[in-house]
Amino acid sequence: MILLLAILTILFEAITEGVLKRHGLAEFIFLWWVQWIIAIMLFAVWLLIVANFDNDIPLWKLITGFVFVRSLIFDPAWNLSRGVRWNYYGNTKLYDRVMASLASWGWFMKIILGIIGICFLLGWS
Repeated sequence: MILLLAILTILFEAITEGVLKRHGLAEFIFLWWVQWIIAIMLFAVWLLIVANFDNDIPLWKLITGFVFVRSLIFDPAWNLSRGVRWNYYGNTKLYDRVMASLASWGWFMKIILGIIGICFLLGWS
């Protein structure tokens, strides 16, 4: 349930931002600080909901798992809802330039971190 809520939260943010960007709506959302505030608020809501569950997963695993799963699914979901290739990286933001230079190794690391994040959120040690 924790993993499902994390995926739904991440997909909600990615798809909403991608569709808004595709249609040129709400450009203020794409200022660097507004995107961070939105991401942190959605994470906080997710964490508050998950804190009410009866689980024995340590807080550091919940936070790390969420970040790792987000690193795996956010970019492809955002790119597809934006209307570009699923593995597209731009050339303006530092993150995009670094990931483009890493090429397939960067995607390999995202997949490994995503698997670790999934294990953390499922409560596996």
